[in-house]
Amino acid sequence: MSVLVLGSSGLVGRELVHTLAAAGHHVVACDVAAPVGAAKAAESITYARADITRLDQMVDLMQRHEVSALACLSYVMGPLMTPDFSDFLLASQINVMGVTNVLEAARLTGVRRLLLASTVGTYGPQELYGDRPVTEDDLLAPRSMYGRMKSLNEAVADRYAQVHGMEVVKVRPSSILGPGSTIWPSRLIERLAVGETGLAPYGPQARDNIIAVQDLTALLTELLTRPTLRHDTYLACGHNVSMAELVAVLGELLPDGVIEYPANRDRSPSYAQVFDNSRAVSEFDWKLKSVHDSVRLHIDGVRREAGLEPITW
Repeated sequence: MSVLVLGSSGLVGRELVHTLAAAGHHVVACDVAAPVGAAKAAESITYARADITRLDQMVDLMQRHEVSALACLSYVMGPLMTPDFSDFLLASQINVMGVTNVLEAARLTGVRRLLLASTVGTYGPQELYGDRPVTEDDLLAPRSMYGRMKSLNEAVADRYAQVHGMEVVKVRPSSILGPGSTIWPSRLIERLAVGETGLAPYGPQARDNIIAVQDLTALLTELLTRPTLRHDTYLACGHNVSMAELVAVLGELLPDGVIEYPANRDRSPSYAQVFDNSRAVSEFDWKLKSVHDSVRLHIDGVRREAGLEPITW
């Protein structure tokens, strides 16, 4: 089957392209930016450039490559999450109209399955749900602009599925570990990996959920290629950890590292902090790397890209 990965130059896109190719699928890796890895691509990978804000380019891409399934990963994410970001026109063109263009092009060209990358940021704060883990069926009540745009994407995707009979599967990952992260792991783990001071995003007792990019793309591959799926929404979450627990793991792996907590040590995520991933685990026998191994892989990936030796463990 021919699988299109939109946003193939990002952290998840790069890993997903190679995971799909290793599983024997032909992959069309597409981004608006220059292709990453095209010079040494496997025969089963075709690199392309196209802009999701252009419906004509999306239709042409899907028709030309006879796409049967696609993963929509393209998004303005990191900048949108910074307090001083102000280019909402660009963000809306990509995140709202661009994603809708992808849905429309998939409808027009008869794509069998569309995977929409969403986020746990579509949930509200943990106190809305009590002490229990949050599930796929819980209320969405995003506080961030990023979470609100993703929630809108999900609503539009649901209508496409309902009105046009399309198969759309929504995936809500948590904080992704891997080199090139655009969210808080880059400020904490990536800075530590190259000898800089790591900046913890939240206070020691705040909890978040982390998942290795390798585990995430293993799940995405199943969701793209399995003949049938039981659900249309999956939490792609890994390990629920406190910042103190994560800092302790980093201390074991990088004992000379220096980590600073935020001045407000009560700071915590604006979204829920504890999630239940049992739907994906039970349906796909999805096995996750440990917290220790997930963090180590992130560190070694960053060091490899910086021309440094992996850590000794």
